[in-house]
Amino acid sequence: MKKNGLLLVLSFLFSISCSDLIIENNEINKNLNDFESAWKTAKQVYPFFQFKNIDWDSLYRKYKPFALASKGDEIYNVLFDLFCELKDGHIEIHTEGGFPVPTYLWPRDIDRKSFSQIVVSNYIGKQLKLTGKNNISYEIFDNIGYIYLSTFEEGSWINNFDNILDYMKNTNGLILDVRNNGGGSGTTSDFVISRFIKQPMQEKMIYADGHIKQWLIQPGGSFTYTNQVVILVNGSSFSAAELLPELMRQLSNVTIVGSTTGGGGGSNDIYTLPSGKRIKMPNSYFTRLDGKLIEWNGIVPDIIVEQTEADKINGRDKQLEIARLTLIQK
Repeated sequence: MKKNGLLLVLSFLFSISCSDLIIENNEINKNLNDFESAWKTAKQVYPFFQFKNIDWDSLYRKYKPFALASKGDEIYNVLFDLFCELKDGHIEIHTEGGFPVPTYLWPRDIDRKSFSQIVVSNYIGKQLKLTGKNNISYEIFDNIGYIYLSTFEEGSWINNFDNILDYMKNTNGLILDVRNNGGGSGTTSDFVISRFIKQPMQEKMIYADGHIKQWLIQPGGSFTYTNQVVILVNGSSFSAAELLPELMRQLSNVTIVGSTTGGGGGSNDIYTLPSGKRIKMPNSYFTRLDGKLIEWNGIVPDIIVEQTEADKINGRDKQLEIARLTLIQK
């Protein structure tokens, strides 16, 4: 009896350890598959390895042991650290619940602390009107139009821009403010550009394999705003909020004022890993008109005006002041 009892206990313990081993191996395989898929996808599509002088193969060797050792959600930390190496403000790790976790905060985003819509309202002397699901604020002062676009996220809200521009049609000039605008959809920024052009404007993006996609932004809206325009930018203007001023600077009536933008030149897609986790990363990019990458370089304004957090605290917006002065002098 004792012998049979011992065999039963040993059999039970063995079954538990085998079960644990199977579960652990499944976790390791799942996490390793996600790591391999993420690394291979980036190797195929990410366009900035050469520009950033990144050896992606060596990073595979560096992080694979961590992927092998990870259990459960620890793989998120491995993927986060891996993609942090790219220093790209566009790359996000999406949790299984769908929450995006950015892997890099671009250095010039500190400008976010120097801008305030309350300070802008004090200059204008009245409360700004809000529309477009509160993504657009606007008003007229000194016969100068002011429009703030807080985002370029895709959505029907941008259609309100036409009504605002109609409200501004008799102004002597217009300030288009995209400070602290983190970007969004190129379709949305193209919509805005189309209201300022009389001829089609070419736009292009370049993929990692070198092929180029080109298209034309067509004039749109009931009329074209052709008076002087100042576009306000800062280090927290990112992605589509950089491409818009760079394209619009081709127009003779446009001046860019502010500080150098964030430097996010990639165009994103979302890639699903074997487990269902997702990674958003660039697979193509835009260049400046001078041929240099927007990535890391940003857009340099025609008139550089630095604005600090101390300026904001003291109720001053030096960039807005210069924008107004520029329009008055034109």
